[in-house]
Amino acid sequence: MEVFEEQAKKTRRKTRPKLQLETEQQTYNYALNLLSYRDHSQKEMRQKLSRKGASLEQIQNSIEKLTDYGIMDEERFAQRVYEAWLAKRCYGKQHLIAELQKKGVPQEYVNNILEQFTPELEAERAEIAAQQFCKVNQKKIVLGLNSNDPKEKQKLYAAAGRYLAARGFGGSYMEVLLDYMKKS
Repeated sequence: MEVFEEQAKKTRRKTRPKLQLETEQQTYNYALNLLSYRDHSQKEMRQKLSRKGASLEQIQNSIEKLTDYGIMDEERFAQRVYEAWLAKRCYGKQHLIAELQKKGVPQEYVNNILEQFTPELEAERAEIAAQQFCKVNQKKIVLGLNSNDPKEKQKLYAAAGRYLAARGFGGSYMEVLLDYMKKS
């Protein structure tokens, strides 16, 4: 038993002590380090700095300094979140709004981003979502559309509606999915 305990002691990782931000300079440097990886909203930055023990005054001063120097920019952050979100392809407007709000983007920038997101783009994305739904649920669609049982069709339409709603599309895009299901 003693041999096992000695081996366990040797193989244990040495953990670094958790960083505690005690001065304004440490807070600022830590914030700069975080921003070297990716942009952050002010909300995200406040949360991360406060988790490391920085005072509200240190956090506020660091964020003001970063903003003044142009290192931290809420509008640029909102645009980058939008560009990353666009790569996801099969999500709708409501999902975009939720993503921006979750990331702490101020409402004025959310509105600017939504101006860029056209109905045509959302329709295109709804069609991609419809294609994915049909690809994944091919058997279910064939059985549901060919069934004489109205409950089977109802189950299929409900599943399609949930699929679109979970991806942030409104009910108006249900027709896109239904048309695509009938084609395939």
